[in-house]
Amino acid sequence: MAAAASASSSSGKETAIDDMLKHLVLRDDELEDVTVGADQVKEFKKEARWMAIAKVHTTRNFSADALFAKMRAIWNLSRDPACREAGENLFIFQMFCLGDWKKVVQQGPWTFRGWAVLIEDYDGCVDPERVQFGGLYTWAQIHGIPELYRKIGVVDNLARRIGKTREVQMSPKLFFEGNYVRLRVLIEVGNPLTRFVSLNIEGEGRKMLLVKYEKLPFFCRRCGLIGHDHEECGDGDWEEKDLQYGSWLLATRRSSVQAQEPRRFTTRDCGRGSRPGRGSVNFQSRKRSSQEAELDPAEEEGETVTSPLKPSAKDKDESDAEASARRNLNFDGPNSNEGGT
Repeated sequence: MAAAASASSSSGKETAIDDMLKHLVLRDDELEDVTVGADQVKEFKKEARWMAIAKVHTTRNFSADALFAKMRAIWNLSRDPACREAGENLFIFQMFCLGDWKKVVQQGPWTFRGWAVLIEDYDGCVDPERVQFGGLYTWAQIHGIPELYRKIGVVDNLARRIGKTREVQMSPKLFFEGNYVRLRVLIEVGNPLTRFVSLNIEGEGRKMLLVKYEKLPFFCRRCGLIGHDHEECGDGDWEEKDLQYGSWLLATRRSSVQAQEPRRFTTRDCGRGSRPGRGSVNFQSRKRSSQEAELDPAEEEGETVTSPLKPSAKDKDESDAEASARRNLNFDGPNSNEGGT
């Protein structure tokens, strides 16, 4: 919707100029061309290879300088990108190498103050207001697929129910709780989040498989759209039964296992009759890094903002939350068999 509105606005401006030119008489000096030669065009296109355009998925006001500073800190690129505003809630970023460009455009999802930052590749030629932002890529999980049907063909079809799929991991490292396959999928910001996918097995019936997400921006617990909270949806006055989405959609990290090495004592020589010296103890602990989990380092450092709905240690047991949520959800068919984590 936002993309369509932006394209409509740009088209309206072009129509207005065309209408003006129909009845205006231009002077000779206004018709003098500034010519860009073919060699210059080639050079300019080469410089624009590592360019991206972005918008923040919110209707609220914010400072462009604050956005630039935050994204520079989150991305932590080899060279600071050149940034500029290109219109209302439109921003152009110029990177200076392929690695930095890939991180900005292909990784993520990126958030600013909890709002989704939508980023697209940009060639520098198209009017920024005509760029359409489809959504953002994130890691999703499908839980509880029976081992017999855990096949790439079946999983690929299930993944398509969530969104356009860029990568499927059939046997991922389990850095999160549950038994799942891992998917890199495009979340369309104009559509509600997918909570379940249905696996219908002839002779066995339908099995509902829970979908979870490893990182999400703000999303509405009532309508499931990204970009606002349930208290900002409609008049914001909703009963608990109306909240069809919740923190149970967010994957829970497994407890970190701290591996300690044996104590190492370093003794020092003591003179006869003197008090024995204390050995120095060297404790070393190791934790899984964000690189091992295929997440960006910025997430581990707290630079990115995950959904405020992410459950904390003080929250109720996740299984109770999921059970409660399922009671609020309706599925078609009496043979519905919900699969979970």
